[in-house]
Amino acid sequence: MFRYLRRAENLGASFADIRFERVKTSSITITEDRKYVSRYGIDEGYSIRVITNRNLGFKVTNKIDEGEIEDVVNNTYGDERVNIVYLPSKHDSVKIGKDISKSIEEESSDLDKIATQIKSLHPSIRSFTLKYSEEKFHKEYYSTEDREITIDGNLSSLSIFIIAREGDITAEVSEIITTHFGYVLETFDINQILEKLRHRLENQLKGVVPKGGEYPVVLAPEVVGVFTHEAVGHLAEADTAVNGLLYQLRGKKIGEDFLNISDLPIGNYPQSTLIYYDDEGVEGREVKILEKGVVKEFMTDRYYSAYLGQPPTGNSRAQNYRNVPLIRMRNTYMLPGNSSLDEIFEGIKEGYYLVSPVGGETSADGTFQFAIQEGYRIENGQIKEPLRNVGISGYTIEALGMVELVSKDFGMSNGYCGKGGQEVHVSDGGPYVRVKRLKVGGYV
Repeated sequence: MFRYLRRAENLGASFADIRFERVKTSSITITEDRKYVSRYGIDEGYSIRVITNRNLGFKVTNKIDEGEIEDVVNNTYGDERVNIVYLPSKHDSVKIGKDISKSIEEESSDLDKIATQIKSLHPSIRSFTLKYSEEKFHKEYYSTEDREITIDGNLSSLSIFIIAREGDITAEVSEIITTHFGYVLETFDINQILEKLRHRLENQLKGVVPKGGEYPVVLAPEVVGVFTHEAVGHLAEADTAVNGLLYQLRGKKIGEDFLNISDLPIGNYPQSTLIYYDDEGVEGREVKILEKGVVKEFMTDRYYSAYLGQPPTGNSRAQNYRNVPLIRMRNTYMLPGNSSLDEIFEGIKEGYYLVSPVGGETSADGTFQFAIQEGYRIENGQIKEPLRNVGISGYTIEALGMVELVSKDFGMSNGYCGKGGQEVHVSDGGPYVRVKRLKVGGYV
């Protein structure tokens, strides 16, 4: 590859890199009445990126030759303002996670058993979708800085979505588990997950709609993770941050000393994302978004590292070789504090305990809203009846300033995040958090 990179330099490029990717995928999907098996397929190709006269060129191809290099160099575009951080020479090879030893026939048999269990979870179940997918990937990265990075790994994923109905009440519950650490059905306790889904279904079917208003709220790790990802993480991606809320607050204190939020390249949990190097060949490092309540730094790619004068963070990720890398999160979480769970609930006369989200979104101005699939009313510090049709909303900076207790207990979850038409695997999490006041709403 280096001879092609030298060719780009000879044609006037000040920087060039080449990514190669080969991904072998399979999936099995089972619904209440059908089964689909997609056997192993292979997708592979290259992306070439160059900077010439401070303009950018990018091309996707299934082959590499001098003609392809000349084409991308001759078709750079821009306003002659592209500037990136350059890195020292580096040669490294990384193996991520564990191999998946199961055959697709064995996986299919395992999924059949889970589907049978789902059907008997609750008599009110009307439909479900159970999907298993896996990918085995090989990535290579080369740059004119004499960087050569090779990465091999696996990703195994299971998603469950269930709809139940009793009279005019509909309950919807879901769970996604993904891991680099081998076969997902052996890494996690599936019976425990199914029991959790059954419990959520029952709670939604008998739950009450909450009274709307502002209340003290206890957020469990799953909800804290989604809040941290959506309401804080996206605002801390440098391409959003420089024109957004957090950039104006850099260096300012917006929360208590126990409020710390980071994005890490490598996590120690089974569901953690593992990004040793990003798709620009940059080593991953911890990004301390909030440290002791102070807005500290942002996730960057090479361009925004140069723009902000900040060391590169390794957050530039692409869905595949066809896509330009974007600034993306990896493992984004709120750090644990010093409070016990008893202290978190103590003294709440009337409030809500929110355990698991369905999804959420945040606007550039920091407003957020999330839907909750499992929640409970709190009365005099005690957990009471379950809820259904719950939503929370607010303003990120105000909500962070309202965090008054953070537990020692900690948990992580994972899923996929979309941005710019691309999806990548991410993880998020945190402790149990008590928020002094948050807007809670219900809908019928």
